[in-house]
Amino acid sequence: MACERQDALMYESNPRIAFARGDNGKGQQDSVLHSFYLLPEGQKRDTVWVEVAVMGFSEDEVRPVNIVQTNAGKENAAVPGTHYVGFDDPEVVAQVAIPAHAVTARIPVILLRDPSLELGKKRIELEIRANDYFQLSVNANRKFMIQTTAMAEKPESWDKRWKINFGVWGARKMWFIINYLGFDDFENANIESPYKKYLQVKAKSRLVEYNASHEEPLCEDPYKHHENGETCKNCVVFP
Repeated sequence: MACERQDALMYESNPRIAFARGDNGKGQQDSVLHSFYLLPEGQKRDTVWVEVAVMGFSEDEVRPVNIVQTNAGKENAAVPGTHYVGFDDPEVVAQVAIPAHAVTARIPVILLRDPSLELGKKRIELEIRANDYFQLSVNANRKFMIQTTAMAEKPESWDKRWKINFGVWGARKMWFIINYLGFDDFENANIESPYKKYLQVKAKSRLVEYNASHEEPLCEDPYKHHENGETCKNCVVFP
């Protein structure tokens, strides 16, 4: 009890700030991989929420948090105003703070769908720095990375959860599933096998319908040799 009281007194006079971290691989970790590919083509903005937490007590006033991009100007670095809304922008500056009577906050990182994301990935490497309101936490919890793109990204769970139903991952296949099955919840670990089987059957049926109704059907044979002599790398075929 004596140790806890000592820590409380220290934090009361020297509050510290850090990015929140989940336990046992759950909750917020140290990075987010984002893709506009999963969103409607007309959607030009999307928001990633990053949680910060105070080691200390709440206060009666709003306390700004000093978050900076540390990889500005480097290769593949996101550019504020082009790839995301900068933290000093009037649209978000008031939200980059711990509210009054609170010890946590969700900071919005508004991502912008710039044409450059169709061809590559951009990174926002963030770091919390000290200001008049907060001292620093341990180094590992002061950093956070967001990667954004509009290219197709293979879901981390694909081989473990979806390969048996949808087969080998491919960008065109993912496009087809999202647009013609209306499904994009690939990271949901609670989806049961019967529903996955239903999606597999539905995918095969929709593929037949698509090929019968479009002048340029999707290639169903990934091993077929085309006019250039190469096998198709963008085929759509389901087990």
